[in-house]
Amino acid sequence: MHRIQLEVYGNNHRARRVYEKVGFVVEGVRRDAALREGEWTDEVLMSLLDHEWAALSSTAR
Repeated sequence: MHRIQLEVYGNNHRARRVYEKVGFVVEGVRRDAALREGEWTDEVLMSLLDHEWAALSSTAR
């Protein structure tokens, strides 16, 4: 597998922090893309590439 991607709501700070901690990188933001509970919120696109994962895995030993 070369690439894994995910989308997270911009106001979900805990999830973003976890994803960044394991190596995901923000690629872009879709501003006001989702209407949730009567408010517009951003969608943040994040990804992790195989060579980034390999570099993280080798430093964790």
